[in-house]
Amino acid sequence: MYKVLLADDESLITLGLTALLDWEDYGFEIAYTAESGEEALAYLKENQIDLLITDILMAEMSGLELVKKAKEIQPLIKSIVLTGYQEFGFIKQGLLLGIENYLVKPVDEEELLVTVKNVGQKLNAVKGSDHPQETTTLRDNTLWRFINGEIDKNDFLERMALYDIQFNQPFYLVSILNFEHYQKTPILKDIRNFIEEYYSATCLYSPNQELIIIFGSTNEEELVKWNQSLVNQLCDEQKGIGLFYLTMGKPVKTMDELEVSFTVASEYSLLQLYSEPNVLISDRLTIDRQEELKRQQEFKENIVKQLLIADEETFQMIDSFFHYLTKKSTFISPQAVNKYTFDLISYIHYSLQPDDLSHYTSAVERMVYSSDVHQVKAILKEYCHELILSINNQVHMRSPIVQNVLEFIHARYDQGLSLKTLGQQFHVNAIYLGQLFQKEVGVVFSEYLNRYRLEKAKELLKTSHYRAGEIGKKVGYSDTTYFYKQFKKIIGTTPSEWRKI
Repeated sequence: MYKVLLADDESLITLGLTALLDWEDYGFEIAYTAESGEEALAYLKENQIDLLITDILMAEMSGLELVKKAKEIQPLIKSIVLTGYQEFGFIKQGLLLGIENYLVKPVDEEELLVTVKNVGQKLNAVKGSDHPQETTTLRDNTLWRFINGEIDKNDFLERMALYDIQFNQPFYLVSILNFEHYQKTPILKDIRNFIEEYYSATCLYSPNQELIIIFGSTNEEELVKWNQSLVNQLCDEQKGIGLFYLTMGKPVKTMDELEVSFTVASEYSLLQLYSEPNVLISDRLTIDRQEELKRQQEFKENIVKQLLIADEETFQMIDSFFHYLTKKSTFISPQAVNKYTFDLISYIHYSLQPDDLSHYTSAVERMVYSSDVHQVKAILKEYCHELILSINNQVHMRSPIVQNVLEFIHARYDQGLSLKTLGQQFHVNAIYLGQLFQKEVGVVFSEYLNRYRLEKAKELLKTSHYRAGEIGKKVGYSDTTYFYKQFKKIIGTTPSEWRKI
C-alpha cells in the first residue's frame, strides 16, 4: 500500500477526503492527517510517505511551502494541492514544484479518483528506478476531462495556459493509439515525445491506458495525412511499441467539438476486432457491420441456451469467443476486450434475469480494473460457472407471497418501497415477510431493492443521456448524494465512470 499524508487546518476537509474514496481499493492508505504544515513536516521527517495532499493556504506555512520542504526531505514524494478558489498565480508556483494536480474545493470525487489512479500508475512505474517519471498528471487530467465534456471551455483554456498550450487552430481531430507494450513507461514516454515533437499535436495518457492524440491544423486534409504518416512511421521505425492500432476520429471545426471527435474515435476503436494490426482505423474501413452484428447476436443467444440447461459446453464457447476477438491479431486493446465482454455479460444477465444480482455485479466490478485479456476471460468463465450453479440449485417452488413481492419490486422499484408498505399491500406481517424474503431470496429485502435499483441505474447510464443525479431519482433514490455513495460502494465506480466503460 502507498502511504498518504493529508494536511489541512480544517479537520472536516481531511475527514471528508478520508471518506470520499475507498483508498485501499486503489492501493493507498491514509497514514496520517495533519492540521498544519509544521505537523506534516514533523511526520515526514520520521515516516516514508508516497503522496501528500495539502491545502494551498494554511496558517503559518502554506501548502506550497510544505510541498517544497517535503520534496527536500523525500525527493520522490508526489503532491496534490487543494484550493478554495482557482488562483492561478499559486498554481503556477505549484507547477514549478511538480505537483500532480490541484483540486478546487469542494473536491470533485471523479477528479480526485483519476488523479490518484494516475499517481498510482507512476509510483508503480518507478518502483526500483532512480529516475522518476516526468509529471504530466495535471495536464492529462485537464485534457481528459475536457474531451469528456466535464469542464467548460474557459476553465480548460486557463489551465492549458499554465503550460503555454493554446488551441487556436481552425480544425482539430482526436485519435487514439493502442499499442502492445503500453505498460512500459519508457516506451510510452518516448512515443509521446516523438508525436508532440514531429506533429502539431498534444498527447495525454488516459485512465483507460490509451494514448490520446489531439491534432490541430489549418485544414482537414492535413489532419488525415498526419494520421497516415504516423502509422507509416510507426511501422517503419517500430519504436518498441509492438503491434498497434491508430484510430482516427472525426475532423471538427472548433475545439468545442473535441468531445465529438473523441467519441467517434472511441467507437471506431472497437473495429480492431475486424482489422489487421499496424493500420489506421477510420470511417474508411469497409466491413459488413450488419453481418458481424448478426453473428455476435447468434453467439449470445447460443451461450444463453447452454447456460439455461447448465451445460459445461458453455466454457468451450467462451474459449471460442476470445479466439474470435483475437482472430485478426494476438493484440487487441484492453478497452476493446472489456467492451465486447461487458456486452456479452449484460446480454446474459438481462436474458436470464437471475434473482441474485451479486454474481453479475461482482463480474463487472472486476472487469473495470482488469487490463489483460486472460484476466477478463477468467472473470467471464467464473461468472458463467456461478450462474450454472445458481440455476442448478435454484428452488423453483418459491412461496407465492415472495414471488408476488419480487414481481411488485421489479415493476415499482422507482417508488418508495419498504417491508411495511409491502406488508400492507399483501396483508402480511412486515417482520414475518422480511424473514421469509431473506430465507427464500438469500439476501435481506433492503439489499435486494438497493441492488436492483442500481442495476436499473446502470442500464439507464448506458442507454440514455440523463444526468447521473436524474437517473438516481428515476430508479427510486430521493437523495442524490445517497445514490452516488451507494453506487460507488456497491458498483465500485462513480456513475460517470460506469457510463464510459
